[in-house]
Amino acid sequence: MRRTGAGGTKRRTARTGALALGLVLAAGTAAPVVAAPEPAPRAGSAWHTWRAAGPERNEELRGVTALSPRDAWAVGYRENEKGVDVPVAEHFDGTAWRATKAPGHAGAGQLEDVLARGRDDVWAVGSWNDAPAYQDRALAQHWDGERWRGVPLPAGPARLSVYPAALAPGTGDEVWTVGVTAEDRVGAPHAFSYRWDGRRWAPVPQPDPESHALLSGLAADRTGGLWAVGVVYGENGAGRPLTRYWNGAAWHTVPAPHTAGWGEELSDVTVLAPADVWAVGSGSPPEDDRSAPFALHWNGIEWKREDVPGVDGRLEAVAPDGAGGVWVIGARRNVTTPAFSLHRDARGTWSTHPSAGGEAGEGGSFFDLARVPGASGTAPSLWAVGSTLPRLETPWHPILQGYGPRGPAGRAGSPHPAA
Repeated sequence: MRRTGAGGTKRRTARTGALALGLVLAAGTAAPVVAAPEPAPRAGSAWHTWRAAGPERNEELRGVTALSPRDAWAVGYRENEKGVDVPVAEHFDGTAWRATKAPGHAGAGQLEDVLARGRDDVWAVGSWNDAPAYQDRALAQHWDGERWRGVPLPAGPARLSVYPAALAPGTGDEVWTVGVTAEDRVGAPHAFSYRWDGRRWAPVPQPDPESHALLSGLAADRTGGLWAVGVVYGENGAGRPLTRYWNGAAWHTVPAPHTAGWGEELSDVTVLAPADVWAVGSGSPPEDDRSAPFALHWNGIEWKREDVPGVDGRLEAVAPDGAGGVWVIGARRNVTTPAFSLHRDARGTWSTHPSAGGEAGEGGSFFDLARVPGASGTAPSLWAVGSTLPRLETPWHPILQGYGPRGPAGRAGSPHPAA
């Protein structure tokens, strides 16, 4: 599954050291662009707001996954009345989103991504604030069908913050997570990967361990392999797209296209087939604050750039559409409501799809995206999550939208409370 860069290791707006890391690392990207097409919702479908389980005040949703139209999960965090971030894990039962209690670390923490392998086998990862040490520590939680429990991740050096960013299934009972470590939250980023073997988590070496890099997206390729994407930084701090492949025995760096002079980073990756893999990202030219999206496609031999609609913004997550195409979500710059989505069908045609409007959707940014297997009729075929936090106004609230013919009870959803 997706995800991220540093800043909630997804370059999402957050208030922890992960945000600081995202701000100090350069990024950017150049790509061929095509004129942005007019919105063209398919078969009468559109994005509709659904109410999160709540309380929604100062809550952000960061990751989402779905097993079926009646079984989906969204995770994130909420700032409580004491100013402490507490983990949020919400379950969709086909009718409504309902809260579950994730223990976090002594009740505190942020959840960044979620992976559902079955109704009684759901993983979530994130971090918690070790304030006395001025570090953030890695956090893993597992749902066994009845409750969440904490599962220890490998203990790193005390001077390092650790930010798991993305999850993906491996072979058998395996689960993988990738992310970034940083010295004192902001310095010397290094990519890492951990593997769950059914009993414990253990680190798995990454290539070129001394390079300044982070991994933000992760996806299984159905042959026992894994793709991980992110960014590697040069001596001048400029980023280049980073793609790595796990072949069942070791991780290897795979060359990815890069535009000379631009900073570029990848946010997410998804696999349609072993020779049909999509990664998305964004970046900017030197001394320019423009943000240009781009996409890479793996054809089984090499990564190639693909045209994307010209948008001043970034691409955050990508997911299959179940028919040979892909959905992409992102955030535009300098607009009231940044959240938007793109669809590329199997013929290569792009279309734009605006996020849900109204008070509940205003100011929202999308962070993650999940396809709903088996969706039909009026059920959402996609879930997207995020928040209004990036516009830096309080209170903020979660964004939770489903793509389908209609919203909850046939309505577009209810406004979020303003306070």
